[in-house]
Amino acid sequence: MYHPSKYDAHNKALENMIIKFNDTAKIVGNELKMYSQVKENYRDDGGIEYLATGQKVLYDFEKRHNYYNGCGGLAFKTLGQFERKILKQEIKLSIQCSTDENCFIIAWHEDYKKEDKKYINSATQDGRGERNAKRFTEDFIEIKYSDMGIFYNILLNAFKEKSFNKKSFL
Repeated sequence: MYHPSKYDAHNKALENMIIKFNDTAKIVGNELKMYSQVKENYRDDGGIEYLATGQKVLYDFEKRHNYYNGCGGLAFKTLGQFERKILKQEIKLSIQCSTDENCFIIAWHEDYKKEDKKYINSATQDGRGERNAKRFTEDFIEIKYSDMGIFYNILLNAFKEKSFNKKSFL
């Protein structure tokens, strides 16, 4: 993690999302379960399991501390993801929650892979920064935490149709 001081906030935000998702799942069908990695593996943050088959989709989760303060507030027309995360074949989904944790954005790595890499500068906590490849996509969707059923249905559709890309967006 390039901002160690934000680790606790990240973990709490992820835990809140998992609780909200699993509570929603129990109401709308209970076919999916979201979980976080019990032990830090420096690869993915967790997964969503399709209980009917045991198939899992692993995700990368990030709580945004800038450029996405709340619903409708993403400061960009495209959503970016570091190439180092996209290269991890086991991860299929990026989830970025807003600073206020009222909304989140999802994008499938398959959709990022259609775009060219761009090398950009990014801030790090130590102030040295980094210059790494990043990909951007317009194929993302924002969901309110209060509409968690939408996320559930997108994921269920993705599993049933075996379509882990923008086609899963209902």
